[in-house]
Amino acid sequence: RPLTTQRNPRPGASQGGTMTTPLKLCSANLARIGEAVAVPAFERSAVRPGIVHLGVGGFHRSHQAVYTGRTLCLDSSWGICGVGLTRGDKKMEQTLTQQDHLYTLVTKKAKETSVEVIGSICDYIFAGEGKNTEKVLARLEDEQTRIASLTVTEKAYMLNDTTGDLDDTHPLIQHDLQSPNAPKTPVGFIVEGLRRRMANGHKPFTVLSCDNLPLNGHLTKKIVLQFANRVGGDVGLDQWIDENGAFPNTMVDRITPATTPEDITLVQRDFAIDDAWPVCAEDYTQWVIEDKFTQGRPRWEDAGALIVEDVAPYEHMKLRLLNGSHSALAYLSYLEGHRKVHNAMEDDDVYAFVSEYMEVVKATVPPPSGVSLDAYTHVLRERFSNPNVSDQISRLAEDGSKKMVSFVKDALNELIYEHPDANVDVVAAAVAGWIRYSFAEDLEGKPIEIKDPQAGTLREYAEISKRKGSGPFIGRFIGNQFAASGRFRKRVDHYLDQLEKQGARAVMQSATTGL
Repeated sequence: RPLTTQRNPRPGASQGGTMTTPLKLCSANLARIGEAVAVPAFERSAVRPGIVHLGVGGFHRSHQAVYTGRTLCLDSSWGICGVGLTRGDKKMEQTLTQQDHLYTLVTKKAKETSVEVIGSICDYIFAGEGKNTEKVLARLEDEQTRIASLTVTEKAYMLNDTTGDLDDTHPLIQHDLQSPNAPKTPVGFIVEGLRRRMANGHKPFTVLSCDNLPLNGHLTKKIVLQFANRVGGDVGLDQWIDENGAFPNTMVDRITPATTPEDITLVQRDFAIDDAWPVCAEDYTQWVIEDKFTQGRPRWEDAGALIVEDVAPYEHMKLRLLNGSHSALAYLSYLEGHRKVHNAMEDDDVYAFVSEYMEVVKATVPPPSGVSLDAYTHVLRERFSNPNVSDQISRLAEDGSKKMVSFVKDALNELIYEHPDANVDVVAAAVAGWIRYSFAEDLEGKPIEIKDPQAGTLREYAEISKRKGSGPFIGRFIGNQFAASGRFRKRVDHYLDQLEKQGARAVMQSATTGL
């Protein structure tokens, strides 16, 4: 079955007349909802959780949970038990519980919208505020759990930005190191779950990161082993995990904007379904998975996932061209006055700037087998321009201290040192936009809320750039080698000056043409 299914609105939904009362989304109403909308084709009462997923947000619900739902007709032992670790996850628990863990996926093409009910989540545990910790650990300890997966965003991996190692100075990591049997962090839960498996003589579960991080499996394994060494090195916990565990690399892709009140109304009005928290996404979706699991996995390939030996080529393509372009677009577009991505892409200067950024960075991306980078970047621009899944530019601008390192740094390094004739102006302009955005006010002096784990430090170094140029900021957040590159640093300084004197549009025009 295709990943999106077009059905007609349920009889009684609004079709130019009066809308009848929408049906509450729950198991009891599933048959009636299924008269017009695609619903799970498997028997949900037979589903058992084989996956514990930390961080059930919009992306997980539009991506991994959808792929997994496609496989449950073949094997019902791969249901998902969701886990929420933050206070904000309480709402997700309440919503899913009230709806028997069902939700609607709203797939938005440029000119067409379809709805499908997803039923792969069969349980949800809220472990924020110190609640239900033991319940989560018991689920991880259970032999039925064969995969622990994560979509917790970059900052929840608790990395030291300078060393790339586990940040053992972070208060939450310090708590978990001192009280490993009562963890609060994702790595703390995973390691304690694995420790219990080792103590009971059980095989370890596979740890599957689905976050946008370079070589996310390698990174996750690194911090898990470092944490395990600190809390269980004396009994060989880290060695046991290293020798018996699995941390596959993955590449994930599906634009999934935050759900709005208008989205909830759309599902009620056009499909007569009362879903308190639908998830909306574009029709494009991609999942590339390294085939390395300790105790099997769902047949995700039957749902369209690519199972490969090496994820790196796909990952480089996506992180550098999609995520990097998002970051390049975000700051200058915001400073130009745009607030939604599709509106920014309607601006000829933004479109040309993003296109040139992709063209330049393409030189650092070896194409995966059978993939045309020209076709890929063309599709990216179409996706960015889709008005029905337009993301907030302010969201793309969040966590720049993490994203610019993950998505831009390595490509920039290759451009400077391996492609000396490349037009690094587009990257320099993107960095200048990030620095100027970090002033926490736009070009008209209106305040900007900087959402970043290092917001205070970003603003501090942005202020320093007013007196000493971009060097200290670049050195602190991207790397000293880039601050030492006179060619690159001078272009960033040039665009910072041009931003103040002529504005963001002039910077994008200048960087695109190289003039």
